[in-house]
Amino acid sequence: MLQSIRDHAQGWIAWVIVGLIILTFALFGIDQYAKGDKIVVVAEVNGEDVTANEFLTLYSRQQARLKNQFGEMYDQVVKDEQLRDEVMDALIESEVVRQWADSHNMMISNQQLSATIESAEVFQKDGQFDQQRYQDILLQNGLNVARFEHEQRQFLIENQNRQLTMASAISNDTQLAQLAALQFQQRNVSYLRVDQRPFMQEAQITDDEIQAYYNQHKDDFITPEQVVLSYVLLSKKDLADKVSVDEATLKRYYQDNKDQFTQPEKRQASHILVKVDAESQDAEAQKTIKEIQAKLADGQDFAALAKAYSDDPGSANMGGDLGLFQQGMMVPAFDKAVFSMKLNEISTPVKTEFGYHLIKLTKIQPKKIQPFAEVKAEAETLYRRQQADKQYFDELEQLNTIAYEQADSLIPAADAVGLKIQTTEPFSRVGGDDEVTSNAKVLSAAFSEDVKKSGLNSTAIEISPDTSVVIRVKKVIDEKQQSLADVKVDIEKILKRKAGVKASAELAKTLREKLLKGEQKMADLEKDGVEYSNVGWLERENQRVLPQLTQAIFKAPKPKEGQSTYTTYALPTGDSVVIEVSAVKEGSLPDDKAQLAQMKAALVQLAGVSEADARIKAMVAAADIERKENYKTIKSAR
Repeated sequence: MLQSIRDHAQGWIAWVIVGLIILTFALFGIDQYAKGDKIVVVAEVNGEDVTANEFLTLYSRQQARLKNQFGEMYDQVVKDEQLRDEVMDALIESEVVRQWADSHNMMISNQQLSATIESAEVFQKDGQFDQQRYQDILLQNGLNVARFEHEQRQFLIENQNRQLTMASAISNDTQLAQLAALQFQQRNVSYLRVDQRPFMQEAQITDDEIQAYYNQHKDDFITPEQVVLSYVLLSKKDLADKVSVDEATLKRYYQDNKDQFTQPEKRQASHILVKVDAESQDAEAQKTIKEIQAKLADGQDFAALAKAYSDDPGSANMGGDLGLFQQGMMVPAFDKAVFSMKLNEISTPVKTEFGYHLIKLTKIQPKKIQPFAEVKAEAETLYRRQQADKQYFDELEQLNTIAYEQADSLIPAADAVGLKIQTTEPFSRVGGDDEVTSNAKVLSAAFSEDVKKSGLNSTAIEISPDTSVVIRVKKVIDEKQQSLADVKVDIEKILKRKAGVKASAELAKTLREKLLKGEQKMADLEKDGVEYSNVGWLERENQRVLPQLTQAIFKAPKPKEGQSTYTTYALPTGDSVVIEVSAVKEGSLPDDKAQLAQMKAALVQLAGVSEADARIKAMVAAADIERKENYKTIKSAR
């Protein structure tokens, strides 16, 4: 069970991340689900459709993420068939959970929904929810409030389903000890790495093999559909640069906003900390504090006593000095004491989460209004930004309105706000290299029915908090099948690499068989192209070998009766390794109480995730599911 919990940890982290970004995700492409030439179904779950639009949206996003992660290694690491299966599994699971929530009348109250939306930073201004910003962002992304709030309510209901299961998770001391044995286990390891590159160089690829590969993988050699966009970019920075400023205006702004140019009062203090790590230590800590107070009353030096007694390693050697700080920078109780003291006064004991403090106030630096001459440049920046903020939202509304009302051209909208129409380089659905064509929301709009097929302007799209863009498609470049001559060199490289990977794996298998027979020791098998590494004792959390290799090492069988175990593993690079595990040390519970508490909390959390996943899998198994074959080959409309 505990190994299963470990294996689920990554899935739980992914779920939490999804929960944290859901509001931002909801702003991207939701309206496109409801659009298209016609509804194409890729699966049915209890009679409910999973559409091609839903599938392709998630598939494209995952594909783009993996390409960004693996770069040129993408084709070797990611199998398209497996990726499509994983995307389909995720969509089916989501639909099953949604249906279960509906059938059990699970509801999210208006108060819950409001609290979730208002706590999202994307809708906040100066740390507070801003209704106008909320509406502006939805408008910029082509969403109305009702539609957006419906989507949020659905997400919260699905998340509630998981939380119901996770809330019942428990753990015990035996499980904790077993988890520690796994988590902190060490293994004595050596390995041989068989380099694929020499085999690649030796591989001889024939024209017939190249032709056969081309015939079997023609879909991989299609230049994808591309578009060229015309766009109008509205930027607060550009607006700020154009704001007219003179000396008199800046002085008025300075006088009206002096608080922004006032350095707050700061105080400097020293302290002596006596830590309290547990309730049982409280009385002992108070006793120590009283001893220190008595020595201070006898006239002993505060700095000397701090060096002798303080449990704060950062300040003890400096006589307890904490430097200058302004109000609000320290924990509340400490902060309150410092800013209520007189100069050179020593406080009574102050209790915080760290323990007991004796504080001496050593300096008061009063607040100071900075002269205009010193802050003129800062005042100009702030004034320009203030004026640009006002102008930005006025022009954004005007831009959005005209782009919608006169949707067959960008010229009226651009002229209305005095902006130039710009043009992008051609780019595909994967995106381009600049801030406009690399933006996910721009990509979604550019290839949507309204913008690409119908030739209309988009609504204003926020590509950053300070920048929005309206786009229209200037040109569509159809996909094109590349000829064999165009890709022959690329195919030859692919086939040589495949040959190298295969030969490396075969040699690794041969070397493992020799080791199992006891014919030679691992170190004796090192030669050109075969590298020996004596790693020694290795823990799970290490930075000495690749994470994938670490995972393979700790999945390898344990040695028995002093006999090493040998396994092979293919690295993502294409090289193969032969792993020797010669001994194992089981981990033990940590002595650190805070770390132990964290482990207990993590165990309960991971157990809950494991139970929730198992429950959802059971729900999926009980559902009536029909997967259409078209999801294995379907592509975005071109």
